[in-house]
Amino acid sequence: MAIETQNMQGLVLFSHINRLGSLSAAAQLLGLSRSSVSKQLAALERSIGSRLFNRTTRKIVLTEVGRQVLQEAYKVERALQSIEHISEGSQSEITGTLNVSCASAQGRIHLVPLITQFLARFPNVNVNLQLEDRLVDMVAENLDVSLRVGHLPDSSLIARKLGEIKGMVCASPEYLKNAPPLMTPSDLLHHRCLFYRNSVIAMNAWSFVSDAGDESVTVTGPLTINDPGALISAALNNAGVLLIDKGLLGDTLREGRLVPVLSEYQLVGSLPMFVVYPEKEFIPAKTRALVDFLLEKMPAAIQGN
Repeated sequence: MAIETQNMQGLVLFSHINRLGSLSAAAQLLGLSRSSVSKQLAALERSIGSRLFNRTTRKIVLTEVGRQVLQEAYKVERALQSIEHISEGSQSEITGTLNVSCASAQGRIHLVPLITQFLARFPNVNVNLQLEDRLVDMVAENLDVSLRVGHLPDSSLIARKLGEIKGMVCASPEYLKNAPPLMTPSDLLHHRCLFYRNSVIAMNAWSFVSDAGDESVTVTGPLTINDPGALISAALNNAGVLLIDKGLLGDTLREGRLVPVLSEYQLVGSLPMFVVYPEKEFIPAKTRALVDFLLEKMPAAIQGN
């Protein structure tokens, strides 16, 4: 089999198609048309002399030859990345584009202000920030850095801990003025409570500890939202009692628009926040710069300082 130089690009494209599971997804990631991706794949298959995928209307599956070629395609992809990173690392000035992802609420409140500071420090860097509440595939989606909240599954990614996100129970003074007494966690059963819910989880099991022991309450309420920022807005509009990441509350506490409740009780559990990036032999200088910057600045930000 004779692989020509121009087919190195085809091998990398083949790797992307397999990783993403479709020609359309690979085309979108690489900014190409689907027909262009299809033509490049066909040219690679002609050069090799064998089909790499068995394709149906619903999915693509590697052939036996495709599985063997994929291992070599990975080697080519890693080699090209290493060459790029060697070249980038040799530059005295940190430059280039960083693709970054973060959960929406933490991104808006914590990350965006820090990114603007980072760009002022490194004016030759551009940042493409994606705010979305899902577990991203960093390799498939070509991400350099991701900020993740919660305990991480085992993976080949490098994770550096930024701190712990701690919750607070709060409500607006206007809501509390017209609501039943709220002195113990069990009193929450008589209140309208606001909590995060999506298609997978409902965060309505609130656990507390005090000198009297542990107490858990499953709260209810007329409004659940899958966005922490919207939950804060609902609380500010007197919709109920809210358990939320304290660092997201910002000036609402200092200005008295929301006030803490059940302060004599300590919430059980906190969530770690990590900065995550792919494990590579050569970490680009721009990635190292952002990771170091976040390790320096983010711990204070997530504590609301």
